[in-house]
Amino acid sequence: AIIDHGFEIDHPEFRLPGKVIHSRDISTGSNDPRPRTSYNNHGTACAGVAVASGLEASGAAPDALLMPVRLSANLGSAAEAAAFKWAADHGADIISCSWGPEDGSWSDPDDPVHTTMVDLPDSTRLAIDYAVSNGRDGKGCVIIFAAGNGNEDCGYDGYASYEKVMAVAACNDRGRRSIYSDYGRNVWCCFPSSDFGYPPFNHPDPLTPGIFTTDRMGRAGYNPDGDYTDNFGGTSSSCPGVAGTAALIMSANPGLSWMQVRNIIRDSCDKIDASGGEYDNEGHSRFYGYGRINAEKAVKIALELKKGRLPKKRKPAAIIVNH
Repeated sequence: AIIDHGFEIDHPEFRLPGKVIHSRDISTGSNDPRPRTSYNNHGTACAGVAVASGLEASGAAPDALLMPVRLSANLGSAAEAAAFKWAADHGADIISCSWGPEDGSWSDPDDPVHTTMVDLPDSTRLAIDYAVSNGRDGKGCVIIFAAGNGNEDCGYDGYASYEKVMAVAACNDRGRRSIYSDYGRNVWCCFPSSDFGYPPFNHPDPLTPGIFTTDRMGRAGYNPDGDYTDNFGGTSSSCPGVAGTAALIMSANPGLSWMQVRNIIRDSCDKIDASGGEYDNEGHSRFYGYGRINAEKAVKIALELKKGRLPKKRKPAAIIVNH
C-alpha cells in the first residue's frame, strides 16, 4: 500500500490485470484514488519506484501489487489514521509513506523549523500500532516513512522517528548523502535518489538527473511531454524503493514478521561512504542508517531463514509535506 494524494492507476505500468487492488480515496470515501488536481503528481511517481511493472520503468518489485490509498487531509486527521487501518484490513504487506511534517530549509542551518518538534498524533500512532499488530494475520505490516528533505535531524519528526517504522534517507549516485536528506539516529537505511551540486557546502553535482519512474499521463504530471519522468527524487523516492525491496524479501519468505523484515534490511545493507559515514560500533550511521539497501543480499538472507539456515550472527540494532 502507498498512502499519497493521488494515483494514475490507468498508467500502462499499473493497468495490467490484477495489478491494482483495493483502491481507496480515504478523504472522499470512494474507491477512486486518481489525482483530483493538477498538483497531485507525487503518488504516481512513488508508486512507480516501488512497483512499476517494467514496461518502460521497473519498480524495485515489478511483480508486486499496488494498493493505492489516496489521502488529502491535514496531519493528524482522522482520515490519516483511517488510511493505515484501510491498508491493514485489506491485506497490505507493506505501507509506504513519502510524507510528513514541514521540512526546514535544507540550505539554512538557522531555520527554526529544523528543531520544531512535531509529535506523532495519538490517533495515527494507534493506527500504526494496529497495522503492526494485526496486519498480515498477526505478522505485522512493514511501515516505511521518508526521513525528510530538510537536511535536519528526523528525530524532530514524530512520524519518521516512531520506533515501529523505518525512516529512509537518500543517497546519491556517487555513494554519498544527498545534500537535502534528513539524518539522525532514527534513520534505518538509505536508498538512491536525486541530488544536486551546491558549492557553498562543497557538494558536487550528481552524475544523473534523478530517478526514472512513472508520471501522470499526457501533459499532466512532472513531465508534460510523456508518461514517465527521469528526475524524481527526494526521500520521497527513497522510501518506496525500500518498500519495493521489502516486497522482494517477503515474496522470498512470506512467513517473516515485520521485525524480521526490517532486521534483514539492517543486516544486508552496504556500508557506503566509509570515511564520512561516521558509523558507530553497532554499524549505524546518522547519515545512512545501517547503510544502502542491497536487495540481493536481503533476499538471500530471507531464503536462508526460510530453509532454517540462520545467517552468521550480526551486530544488534541500536535502539503533510511531500518528502
